[in-house]
Amino acid sequence: MTKTPQDRNISSSFAKGLSVLAVFDAETPSLTLAEIARRTGQDRATARRGALTLVQAGYLRQDGRMLSLTPRVLALAGGFLQANQFGRRVQPVLNQHARALDVGITLCILDQDRVLVLAQSTVDQGPVTHGFTAGSHIPLVHTSLGRMLLAGLPLEELESTLARVPIPRHTELSLTDPMEIGEQINLARSQGWSLTDSEFEPGILGLAVPVSAPGRTPIVVGASLPRGQSPQKDSESLLRGLQVCAGDLRQSRAVESL
Repeated sequence: MTKTPQDRNISSSFAKGLSVLAVFDAETPSLTLAEIARRTGQDRATARRGALTLVQAGYLRQDGRMLSLTPRVLALAGGFLQANQFGRRVQPVLNQHARALDVGITLCILDQDRVLVLAQSTVDQGPVTHGFTAGSHIPLVHTSLGRMLLAGLPLEELESTLARVPIPRHTELSLTDPMEIGEQINLARSQGWSLTDSEFEPGILGLAVPVSAPGRTPIVVGASLPRGQSPQKDSESLLRGLQVCAGDLRQSRAVESL
């Protein structure tokens, strides 16, 4: 197959090394070379070269047969956060509204069929905490954040995404029919907000609203709270607060370059 000029400018070895870094997560913080090869789809020799190169560069550490990430990987994320002035223009806005609503607020973007947390503000003794931090991935189709992000995609891209992503059942109320999920996403698009109820965790309501303008890379903010005696009243109050937060983020022009 003839390579295009763009293909000739791409280092496949570098790309394979990056894919090695991407296989580590909260569920599998340590992996063997065989597991890395299986997860990346690389042969054992290729995975070994990539992993040992990353060990030498300081991004992975090796303890016997096990490999894990080192804190140096945070420097990569730190460069992005600093370049986009998250500490000055994003985090203060999230902190302000989190205190006002007394609930943690999360800012997210879509990343290769997953929800990627860009920033998060928590509150002392907040009602819900999943332990997510910047850089965490969270479920796509069963969270309000994921559905609101999907609502920002062109229709053809949304359909292809729903056709290929896994749809696990987190709870008894998790929707598993792609058509039903698509209907909820379309509803979120039309009304400008997404609500999920106990689909990711029993008894938890999730709310999300868009931050980015239509046609731009989808970016959303959201929050969760326990289902109370008057969930409709609680969700309405949270929705108004999130909409104000999203407006402040747009006004600060903090997410335009993302």
